[in-house]
Amino acid sequence: MNFVEIAVPFFILAMAVELLYGAWKKHQTYRLNDAVASLMMGSLSQLMGVLRLSFSAVFFASAVAFVGVVPWEATAWWHWVVAFIAYDFCYYWKHRCGHEWRIMWASHSAHHQSEEYNLSTALRQTSTDYIGFVFYLPMYLAGTPVYVMVSVGTLNLVYQFWVHTQHVDRMGVLDYLLVTPSNHRVHHAKNPRYIDKNYGGFLILWDRLFGTFCDEQKDEKPVFGITHGLRSWNPIWANAVVWWHTMILAVKAPRWRDKISVWFRGPSWFPQGLEPVEEDPDQWHKRYDPHTPQSSKAYVFAQYWILTGAGFALAALQSELAQPAVIALFLLIAGSMYVAGLWLEHRRERFWVDGVRNGLMLGASLWLPQLSQNVESWILGLQALGTANMLLLITLYWFQQDEKITPAAS
Repeated sequence: MNFVEIAVPFFILAMAVELLYGAWKKHQTYRLNDAVASLMMGSLSQLMGVLRLSFSAVFFASAVAFVGVVPWEATAWWHWVVAFIAYDFCYYWKHRCGHEWRIMWASHSAHHQSEEYNLSTALRQTSTDYIGFVFYLPMYLAGTPVYVMVSVGTLNLVYQFWVHTQHVDRMGVLDYLLVTPSNHRVHHAKNPRYIDKNYGGFLILWDRLFGTFCDEQKDEKPVFGITHGLRSWNPIWANAVVWWHTMILAVKAPRWRDKISVWFRGPSWFPQGLEPVEEDPDQWHKRYDPHTPQSSKAYVFAQYWILTGAGFALAALQSELAQPAVIALFLLIAGSMYVAGLWLEHRRERFWVDGVRNGLMLGASLWLPQLSQNVESWILGLQALGTANMLLLITLYWFQQDEKITPAAS
């Protein structure tokens, strides 16, 4: 059972409640641009996960067949409890390595880039996790059935959703046993004393056992984000930025040993002579906040829901489409999210790039039948969306043509 799919309506409702509660308490933890960027990254991650699933499934099936393991059946309640705890233990080490090896931080950093901390941050997930599944290989080799892995894994992920909030204070004895909002706020903070702490997914006991626990201090409020801020709302760049910078480091590193080390040492390690300028801690509280007209925010917000619906439809119906059509539709959705980032950042090129995107949508409706059957509904959707977006672009240009382009402000 995939508990994430079941919990999606709860996620949406919980974010709405948190938003209203923050307004009522006059402690708002949401910004529309930040939240939409996080939500787009979550949708992109889910869609990308569908494309990665076949690879990981083949890998695990091959490993199990090679060893000759016969999966056991979960016939007692304690089978599920043991599997859940074992999964949480594997998750701890995967998560810890995701912070301590740059090759894994390149992927996981996407989850930590938000300078806000709310329930939408929980959905800000990477689309480039190509290594993490290896940490669960011991469970497969122990004969854990696939249906048990999916159930306990998605249940663990659903649990982690609610701890991404600033509105729940300390929880007494639970803070000593479980991952709670207080414990996880520490994990998302970039304060020096909080960095690389509290990796647990469900049990905080792993951190206490392996020396990575840190308590939230009353005299030091967590400052959220990463030490070298992303300074972008673009979900594509957010997924690519650390990979790109690491490749540049590997190219520039003078020694072959360093070219390899940049991938497998911590994110704070740099080859000699390539150290970055440290960010001034006094500037940490200044958030990335470029001027974005309300009309652009409304346009992107509407686009997000359309793209998310298209992504869910593609994930559900991909078996009915030929692979070239699936890839083409995925690229259109991912490209549309890139364009949404341009709008959120109020980039000068947003109009003509979006025009090209909508032209490609209309063009895709013409050649999609050549790639696959069963695409009639997709053709109608592309034609309707492309035409509607073109009309909206003309309207937005008329409203915004006299606006000056302002640099991204803090």
